[in-house]
Amino acid sequence: MKSVKELRRKAAKRTARTAPVYSTSEARANFAEALETTQLDSAVIGFDRYGRTVAALVPVEAIYMLAGLGGKIDAGIRQKIDRAARAFVAQVPNRIGKSIAKSAAKKKAAPKTAKAKARARNR
Repeated sequence: MKSVKELRRKAAKRTARTAPVYSTSEARANFAEALETTQLDSAVIGFDRYGRTVAALVPVEAIYMLAGLGGKIDAGIRQKIDRAARAFVAQVPNRIGKSIAKSAAKKKAAPKTAKAKARARNR
């Protein structure tokens, strides 16, 4: 059995993966590598199925940040995760297939049904 130190040296020699997204079959074959990249580099790695991004592998510190406990995470790690998440969002299309607006979108009112229109007229 190899020591962790040997495995880390071996991983350090490997070329870094440039694409932030693995297909699900590719992820199955390289899951250990994806976990290691996420852990050591605080990277965000996505998984897609049939060309649509369906999930992301993030460092556990990112979950603390989402839960509002980001103050307990080291500032350097926080910035690294924030940069990785923003780069991921910029490179990977969202699930809806539309670009994400930077400002809040106005919510459209739902169209009224015939029954609701009749009730409104009778009032």
